[in-house]
Amino acid sequence: MTKSVEDQIDVWIVNDSKYMTQLLSDLVSKDNIKVTNTARDGAEALRKLNSNKPDVILLDLEMPTMDGLTFIEEVVKQDKLVPIIVVSSFTQDGAKVVLDALENGAIDFVPISTTNPDQIGDLKENLISKIEIASKSEPKHLIIKNIQKLKPRNKTIPAPNAATRVVVVGSSTGGPNALQSIISALPEDLKSAILVVQHMPKEFTRSLAIRLDETCKLPVKEAEDGDIIKEGEVLVARGGYHMIVEANKRIKLIDGPKRFGVKPAVNMTMVSASEVFGSNAIGILLTGMGHDGAFGMKTIKKRGGNTIAQDSSSSVIYGMPKAAVDLHAVDKLLPTEKIPHTIKELVEKLV
Repeated sequence: MTKSVEDQIDVWIVNDSKYMTQLLSDLVSKDNIKVTNTARDGAEALRKLNSNKPDVILLDLEMPTMDGLTFIEEVVKQDKLVPIIVVSSFTQDGAKVVLDALENGAIDFVPISTTNPDQIGDLKENLISKIEIASKSEPKHLIIKNIQKLKPRNKTIPAPNAATRVVVVGSSTGGPNALQSIISALPEDLKSAILVVQHMPKEFTRSLAIRLDETCKLPVKEAEDGDIIKEGEVLVARGGYHMIVEANKRIKLIDGPKRFGVKPAVNMTMVSASEVFGSNAIGILLTGMGHDGAFGMKTIKKRGGNTIAQDSSSSVIYGMPKAAVDLHAVDKLLPTEKIPHTIKELVEKLV
């Protein structure tokens, strides 16, 4: 039975960020809309759906334990259909991860491109409008329409001499030593580009790149905006910026908000790389605390790419790799010394 706009609309917010949960709750709460429940990840939300069901769910994509895409799949599989609106900074027009969400069962999306107070009014209006529409909808009937609303990116010509294969390596605490061990063992004729995202302040990433360049056979440099992603070269994400892979296979540095409390964020690079390189992307997640990189590994795996995580025995902190394992996003769990040879083998198998 559908609701009239005058009836109370019960909304759940599924988001691991306390700040975003509170912000969204403040934005959408009004006379006819009430946030009646929250969850920190998809697994918690699924458990709560066993005893109750809201009118609309506002869902983040990038979460630990169970990400938004997996949650949508489980909701459909378990026949717990409820109107889901994806609310995420990954929701740019044409982004493939949004298409995944809509094809799997979400009915709409709202991009969070900023939390600038001057633009919060537009976000609030957009959210409330979509919630009111979604509360009266039948999820199965709106999926295709929302896919059609997305404007696919125009065909983009790759930059000259751009790589056809890419390896994205993410690391945090204990990462510099692991990176040096792995990258220095790679051959100089490796038929792939390598992008490194190390959680590190902006004052140190250039020094890290210089140190790696001195000890590795492959040339290493700190990434600059507009750099071409080239075979046989290593680009290190600049501290204080997210490193994005653009459709033309150039680097874009974004001074956006932190993700999981870090900038650069591994997820941002991995998700964009998976969308551009598809099955020719390889994700590597090394030692570090937290959950960054797990969702990125999931997107690489979903698009047919390969994923490797550092095992607990060789990790200084087995946090980020474990988060990826928990999301079923890891093909191979390996000690540090076995990762270089495996990268070489996987690259050679790519077309």
